[in-house]
Order: sequence, then C-alpha cells, then structure tokens
Amino acid sequence: MNYRISQPNEQVRKAISELSTVPLQEKDQLRCEMKLDHVFTGYYEPTINFLPTYKFDINTDNYDTSEKLRTPSWTDRILYRSKRLKVLNDNQNELETIQTINYSCATNIKFSDHRPVSGLYLVVIKYECDEKLSNRIREELIRESDRIENELIPAIEVNPRPPQIIFNHIRYLDKPNYSLIIKNIGECTCVCTIVPSSISTSFQYLTFSPNPPYTININQEQHINISFDAKTNIKQISDILILHVENGADTFITLDITLDNGPFSLSLDEYPSTYYDNENKKYIYTNDNKFHSEHIIEMINDPPIIFISLIDCLRERNDVNLLFIFNNDIQDSLDLIPIRNQIYENNYDFINYSTPEIFMILLHLLQSLPQPLISYEIQDKMFLNTKEYFLRQDDMTKAVSIIVERLKTKERNLFFRFLILLKKCWPTKEQIQKSNEEYGNIFNIAIDILALSILHEHLDRNQRHAFILACLNEEKKN
Repeated sequence: MNYRISQPNEQVRKAISELSTVPLQEKDQLRCEMKLDHVFTGYYEPTINFLPTYKFDINTDNYDTSEKLRTPSWTDRILYRSKRLKVLNDNQNELETIQTINYSCATNIKFSDHRPVSGLYLVVIKYECDEKLSNRIREELIRESDRIENELIPAIEVNPRPPQIIFNHIRYLDKPNYSLIIKNIGECTCVCTIVPSSISTSFQYLTFSPNPPYTININQEQHINISFDAKTNIKQISDILILHVENGADTFITLDITLDNGPFSLSLDEYPSTYYDNENKKYIYTNDNKFHSEHIIEMINDPPIIFISLIDCLRERNDVNLLFIFNNDIQDSLDLIPIRNQIYENNYDFINYSTPEIFMILLHLLQSLPQPLISYEIQDKMFLNTKEYFLRQDDMTKAVSIIVERLKTKERNLFFRFLILLKKCWPTKEQIQKSNEEYGNIFNIAIDILALSILHEHLDRNQRHAFILACLNEEKKN
C-alpha cells in the first residue's frame, strides 16, 4: 500500500521522536479513506501500536536521509474481513469471529527500507462435526504416526544370543577371543558402540576389532572380535558390558572370566623357598622342597628361583643386546607361550629358548608382581612431592642410594641381580645413535619398558626414565 500520513515531514518526525503516534494515526490516509467507506469497505484493522514502517535507511533505525527525504508512514498493513462479525457459542454467548491477539512490526529486521508487519488472530469458525468420521481419522493418524516413529527406531539382532563371554582357566599372556555378530533388522541405519557398565572393572583389558562405533546399514551385519589381554593380577572377573544402540534398545553382554596366573602375579614372599646346593655351589632349579642333604641350604634372603634361573641364563650368554631385543621386528616375531607354559610346569631349564624370549618373560614376571620391586610406598615417599627436584641426574643418583637402603632384603637382592644384567647388555652411545638412525628411537622404548618392570606405572614417564638411568650411572641419551 502506498498510503501516507497527511502532515508535513518535520511534524511527523517530531511526533515519532516524542513517541506521540495517536495524532499521526488520525492523519493516516488509509484510515481516513476507510472511515469514509471510500476503500476496503467491510475490512477492519486493529489499533496500530508501532511506529511507521517506512522509509528507513537500510540496516539502520534511521528514517530516510536521502535527497528525497520521504515522510515516514504506515505503508505496511494487515486488514481482515469476516462475513459475520459475531457468532453464537453453543447458542448462548456471542463471540467475535476474529479477535486480534497481536499486531506488530519486526523492528529487528533491517535489510529492507520497510519493517515487516505481522498479526496473530483467533478465528472462530462454525462447523458441524461427524464424530464417527473424526474418530476414524484420528485413529488412522495415530497408527500412521506410530508406524513412522517405529520405523525410525533402530533394531538389531545379536548372535550368539544372548551374548555371553565366558573364558575359563585363562593363563597369563593368553588372548582369548569372542566373536559377536550384530545385524540391523530395523528400517533405518543404526549406530552401535560397546561401553562399560557403571560397575565395570575390566573394560581396559578388552580389545575390539574393528574399534567402535559401528554404523550398520539396513539388513547388513557387523562382525566384531572381542579379545581379552590376560596380563592382570585379577583372578576372577564377572562383569557386564553394554551394547549401546543410538535411539534404540541396549543389549547387555555378560563377561565371566577365571584366570590361572600361575607364578605370575605372586608376590616374592608367595613363591616357594629358594634352595642352594652348598657342596656343588649351585642353586637348585626346582620347587620340590623335600631335601634331606645337609648341603642343601634354604636361602631366605634370595629371590625366587625362577628369577635367579632366568637372570643367570641370560648372564651366561653373549648375545644379550637391548637394542636387538626391543627391535620392532624381533618383538613382533616373539612367541612367549611355550616358555610361559614351561614356567607353569616349574621347569626352569631355558637353554633352548632365544635370548629375547628369556629376557621378555623375565620382564613380564617383574611387571606382574602385585607390588613393584620399588614399592609404591617408597616411590611416594621419594618422589610424590618432589617431581621437579629429582629430574636432575645427580639428585636422582642420590635418590637411588636412599631407595636401595629402604628395600627389603629379598627385593634388594633381585634388584641388584637385575641391574647387573642390564649393565652387561647396556648399549654404547655409538650403538644407540646408529640404532636410532636405522630403526627409530628404540633406546627410549627400551627404557620405558625396563622402568615399568621395576616401578610399574606409578611415577610419570620422565621420573621413570631418570630413575633407570641413575641406577646405571648413565646420562640420558636422546
């Protein structure tokens, strides 16, 4: 509409600045024409409670500042018309057929030289309702809504059913597997993942291949291999995992594992006593405690015979090379199950095994101790509140001396035996540099694993490195 306000521009702008719009509405050309029934006969417009909607400078609240300097006006309007002004409600009360709830303009929309106008109205209509037809339509709409909603709910089928992971008599280093198949039987793509329950204590020991989450298309299957890494001191696990389906129903997976850790995870005091043949000057590599010779002595301060036999076997060899042992290709080729089985059978003759196999099974025995050689209590007392101080090599060397004095006799004995072995196979600076150039940073990987064997994962990595190097009186080589 192009109706304007019949007043001088200056007076209109002054009234707007004073928010005095009632006098302006009396001069509004459209309203004047409608009162005289010259235009829009029978049409109505609510009271205007907003400022003129035209003409603005674009993206501002300023009325026209161009050369034409147009007079602000209400050029944007909403008119309505009804055949009946009022209707009877239940043949009792009269209601206006159209009631204005809101009539306003959008002052925050500024990309045009107009301000858009909007209206909200309550309209009363007269109708005759067929209840049977209405109920039938309602029921059909509900059924259709339920059908559409159900189609959007993911649905899966899991095999084996129900999913129960049961691993019995698992030995240390075993990696038993469980195969799970998830089929999408719904009408939409589903996304699944496997998560621990709130009571889960073993989730960190599980590996999933492929890794979750899993996106499964309609009628497609996802094969999952779940493996358990049996390198833990726990003897029995009863757990619940959750196969979670986004926007769908979850499935519970029970997990029951019994472990036979054998000598792995025993404390040093839980091993059988160590015996020494004083006449033949050698240890007795057996757990049979039925000795009747006066030359057989129980070595109460010595570590378990399994540790002595492994360390002695390595010390007698000339091919103990740390950089070779921790080479990725060598590590990938190792099969420690045969030597592990022999240890379970208390057979400590390791002459037929390779040096890397013997060395790594020794590290596994150390890592499986419930308490590390350097107990958590000693580590906390020495390092807990002095992280920065002991990062200096000379201070760490002093700390090592204090720590050794605090060790129990059996732990100290094993600690020294292990250090003597490490000193024998410790690489030179030239060997480290050459290895790093050819194979990457094997030396730091070796330090990582050796430190974990003695300290377990208690201190931070820098402290563990500094401790190992201080034990061997070495400077860290990058």
